Amino acid sequence: MFMGEAGFGVSRMPDGTLVVKFDHGIYRPSAVKKAAYKYGGLFSILITDSEKYTDVSLKPTSNCQNPDEAAGQFCNEVLDQELREEIAAETRGIRDLLLAHTFSKTSLIDSEVEAADYNSIVDSHTLGNSGT
Repeated sequence: MFMGEAGFGVSRMPDGTLVVKFDHGIYRPSAVKKAAYKYGGLFSILITDSEKYTDVSLKPTSNCQNPDEAAGQFCNEVLDQELREEIAAETRGIRDLLLAHTFSKTSLIDSEVEAADYNSIVDSHTLGNSGT
């Protein structure tokens, strides 16, 4: 199998299955899994993991008209998913800050209950349960 500078390599098995090897130093296994889920209609997919690589076997289904083109699109999807994960990791702090700020301005309690006198609420519940 040829490992290119892009961090992945592709080989073809005798039965037509394409095997793509992704380097963990460049592509997270989770990004490969997300792409595999998206391409499950075109390929029967088997993912195996080793210490340094994620190997993906792509066996074309009857829905796959051009396996080589679809495999190339799969590799592009892995890159897309990897970049999404990288951006999410880089912006996690900002996202968490924005969410905390947004929810700090909203009440999780009914505004009438929040503004009500605690004693009057306790008394009304106590009075309503006095017959038990």
